[in-house]
Formats: sequence, C-alpha cells, structure tokens
Amino acid sequence: MTYIDVKKKFKRDGYVILSLPHLLNKIDIINDKIDKIIIKKNFKTNPKSFHYNKSPRIVESWKEISEVRTIAYDKVLLKILKILKNNKEPIPFSTINFLKGTEQPMHSDYIHFATIPKNYLVGVWVALEDIKKNAGPLAIVNASHKFPTLTNEKLNLKIPSNEKELKKNYTAYEKCVRNIIKRKKTKVKEIPIKKGEAIIWDANLLHGGLKIKDKNLTRKSLVYHFHFKGCKKYFNPI
Repeated sequence: MTYIDVKKKFKRDGYVILSLPHLLNKIDIINDKIDKIIIKKNFKTNPKSFHYNKSPRIVESWKEISEVRTIAYDKVLLKILKILKNNKEPIPFSTINFLKGTEQPMHSDYIHFATIPKNYLVGVWVALEDIKKNAGPLAIVNASHKFPTLTNEKLNLKIPSNEKELKKNYTAYEKCVRNIIKRKKTKVKEIPIKKGEAIIWDANLLHGGLKIKDKNLTRKSLVYHFHFKGCKKYFNPI
C-alpha cells in the first residue's frame, strides 16, 4: 500500500492498518517489562469511570519503559501520521497498556482529547500479541469519523466537578452513541489484528472492545494518542 493509498483509505474509512515488523523486538521487551510492573503493582491506571472490567488500563508506561517511547517516535510511524494530517508534526502525549479486552462501548477519542482547529488527533493501537476472536477484540464503526462530533454542550451536560458526575456524563454520552449507531443503521465491525500490526484511527472514529468470551485469554495491546503541532488549543472536552 502506497502513502497515497493509506491517506485515501484513512480519509474514506477513518482508519488504516499498518504492519510494523521492525518493532517486534521492542514489543517483546515491552511485554516482559509490563509483566514485571504488574508483579510489583507499580503502575498508574485510568480513573475507575473508564474501566469496564477488572483488568487494569495502565497509563503512562512510557515513563518507565523506554521501548514504549521508542515506538512513539518511530520514523516510519511518524512519517505516515504526518502525511495523514496535512504535513503537521505529530506530538505523542498519552499511552494506555491493556492486558485484556476492555469491553468498552463504542466511543471516539475526540470526547477525551480535542483541538482547535478540529480533528488534529489520531489514535495508534498496537497489537502486542495476536488478538484472538474470543479475547474481546477491537471493533470500529466504519466511516463513523464523518459523524457529527459530540461534546458536553451538544449533550446539554455540565462540566463535571467530581468523578461521580464524570461517570454520569460519560454514561449519557455512551447512550447517545448507541442511539446514533442504531439510527444510522451502521454495523460494529471487528478488527482482526496481529502482533506487530497497528491500527491508526481518526479522532472521531467510533471504536471499542467486544465482549470477552474466553476469560483466560489476554489481549495485550498499547494505544498511543497523538496531537499535531500548530494548533491554537489542545483540551479535554469532558
């Protein structure tokens, strides 16, 4: 697939899958170091509002694991991201490591991280192992990046002052997303992905985790979020 093909598919479908075999050695090291962090219970997680099962969502592993930072600045990946967003320089700013499927309902990253001008954000989800169908694989709603963006203002929600209010707001947002998917008669599409592959999605693409059918299976993966240089503002809409 040429760079032109990648950009066309990204613009049409809201995502593209890349193979990054040169990162496999780094992935093995990351898996080993994450295992050690888990044993030591030395990790930071997302707020409980964004957990949908008991498996921890480990944030900011780049602070402890140099290989996580190395992937964030991989030249091949950065070149593609730059092409996708009008030749602007990518800025990695957030990571989450997953051990198992999240079972998180459909959502877009734009509800969490926004920019002015709009949509200078992408997610890069890297498979740290072959993802099995019964492990709660990643799923997307194809071309949903073209749906209207949702914000607290559009949902008539006040800015939350505590985690309880945040959870209430986010639940209302998730319900709205479900209704939009139903109204537009779109389908949730499972994304098969193997170790060393990465899916890059647009800020507003709806994605989530399917139900875990085999609780013994892991779904080791790592997601990065990238903003781009030159925006007037970077902010959290919720």
